Amino acid sequence: MLFFDIDATLLDHEKAEEMGAIEFLKENNEELKLSASEFIKRWYELSDKYFEKFLSKELSFQEQRRMRIRELFGSHLNNEQADNKFNDYLKFYKGNWTVFEDVIPCLEQLKKQGNRLGVISNGDYNQQIEKLEGINISKYFDCIITSSEIGVSKPNATIFLEACNQADVPIHESYYIGDRLETDAIGSKNAGMKGIWLNRKEKTSHSDVIVIHSLSELGALIN
Repeated sequence: MLFFDIDATLLDHEKAEEMGAIEFLKENNEELKLSASEFIKRWYELSDKYFEKFLSKELSFQEQRRMRIRELFGSHLNNEQADNKFNDYLKFYKGNWTVFEDVIPCLEQLKKQGNRLGVISNGDYNQQIEKLEGINISKYFDCIITSSEIGVSKPNATIFLEACNQADVPIHESYYIGDRLETDAIGSKNAGMKGIWLNRKEKTSHSDVIVIHSLSELGALIN
């Protein structure tokens, strides 16, 4: 069985986040008074900072969103005001969701070859389901596992083991494909899977895991 990460593996999250942030800035430029480049840098910093707190269970999924907004606009915002601001951003972010060009051809090929497919993702289950449905690829997957359900996040071996348990497949016969070397490829390998690093940005290799630079390479590699 082949399991995939979502963000930056199937969904072009970086593009959606950047485009969404630019549109959000335009709507709030009078308050924020930042250039597009300054705001995008700040937005990424806050996203990373507070999402890590969610993954480590310091904050709930909703709380990490509120904290990002309050650090941008001020601590005077109440929960409703912070939620409304973040929902404005979400509207722009979701409007820019797209798959990478190699995703659907890859999934179609793998299914035709008789492979079962699944997802293992850090994040909130409902949002990750919404992403898969929003980019019209949820139909390809038999099993969707997220850290919000399992209670631990990648690279913890438990989430990979539980995914294989729920899919009823031996972990040593399963593959995991993701864009992050440590979190995805090495994390899944350490759990007993065949970890594959999807490195779209650089033509580098790695001694510990299989490396591909496009999902178009996957069908031939698996078979």
